[in-house]
Amino acid sequence: MCESRNGCRIRILLLTLVLGAAFACVGCRRAPTEEKVIRVTRNIGGREGFRTHWEAWKACFERNNPGWKLELIDLGNADGAQFYKSRIATGDLPEVVMTWSMADFLADGGNLIPLPDCYYEKFGIPLPTPYKGKRYTSQGGRQIQGIIVNKKMWADVGITEPPQSWDEFIAGLQKLKDKGYRPLVYGGREWSAHMPLMCSLHMNLYDYEPDLTKPSWNKLKIEGKVSFAKDPIARMIIEKMIYLLDHFVEKGALSDGYNEEQRDFYGGKGATWIMGCWVGGDIEPNKVDFEMAYWPMPSMTGKPPKFFSNSTIQNGWAATVSATGPKLEKAMSALEAFYDPQVHQLFLNGEAMFKIAEKVPIKGPQSDWKPAQQLYDSMAENLAKYGTATGAFIGLDDQPPHGGEMAAARVMQEILAGNKDVDDLLKKLDYGWESAQKAR
Repeated sequence: MCESRNGCRIRILLLTLVLGAAFACVGCRRAPTEEKVIRVTRNIGGREGFRTHWEAWKACFERNNPGWKLELIDLGNADGAQFYKSRIATGDLPEVVMTWSMADFLADGGNLIPLPDCYYEKFGIPLPTPYKGKRYTSQGGRQIQGIIVNKKMWADVGITEPPQSWDEFIAGLQKLKDKGYRPLVYGGREWSAHMPLMCSLHMNLYDYEPDLTKPSWNKLKIEGKVSFAKDPIARMIIEKMIYLLDHFVEKGALSDGYNEEQRDFYGGKGATWIMGCWVGGDIEPNKVDFEMAYWPMPSMTGKPPKFFSNSTIQNGWAATVSATGPKLEKAMSALEAFYDPQVHQLFLNGEAMFKIAEKVPIKGPQSDWKPAQQLYDSMAENLAKYGTATGAFIGLDDQPPHGGEMAAARVMQEILAGNKDVDDLLKKLDYGWESAQKAR
């Protein structure tokens, strides 16, 4: 469905023959079904922008591949790791999977099919850094993480520009609270509980521009040379998380998750939400009717505020070894359909991401709903002004273990439940991080 189609098709067909012969000898994997179905994982949950993108992706694939179907496996708001591990154990991974930060785990297990460079070149995507010499994933877009705010509420306490430090941010939350506003929406029940802590670790524990000739904090952690318990910056971050949750989070937060956070912020009940740019994708579907801005994360260590991004490493969708025979070609067709202009426009809209595929004729997230477009414009303006840091996402072989986010979420849950013992919380973060590393 694209130029240089023949070259890519030839490579894919050759790959199909090689893999088909190889998998015929692998008794531990289930034989592929004869159904003309390609299964795809997607984390839709309650996010209507994600669902709109999925429906367009499905329609495009089925239009280009008559007689074939694209079938959704919705992973919702859950951590997809357990789903993938169970499917790997039974030899039944879907043919196309969303990798999140698990691309290295999936590749190390021999579960992903490498993509040829022409796949990226066809759409004008900068070649992602190879992992052990290979590239596996589509590159969705430029994702940033920061703080979404209700502009009217913050302006009402005299603040119209992003706070330049964590202390300024906390002072702003206090002004909102004193004025009678709910300063922060936050839920402790699900993965989203980790956001304030993980954002703070990314912005303060790691250099904005890491020296690639030196071992990162991640690698030193794996080698047992550093720990959260002994790191003064990590201690400071935990102390500030205790203060944040004690002073600005309402009782009952342990019963709330991402959907409740979304409902409360979009419903105009809160002034601030520490969350990734993907929140912008649901402004139009939910008809949110107030003006929002997107601010960079303030630093606790004297550095300027920045957004951080994990889009520099392989992270998107990948074809798996379940795609054998004719299903391999169709799985590749599904990955190509991802960059159909209409489909990709809806992806960028749904995730509020910025384009990296230069040959796809779209500009970035767009919306006819004024508050949504205002938010996209705020993101673009502040992204240009403040820039991004890579945080802990230095490379596929140099990033926190998948599950590190849930370790951080559990520490935040402990704080909400009344645990204020900083030493204990740091030890729990170490234990969760190390357990996730061993489970890889």
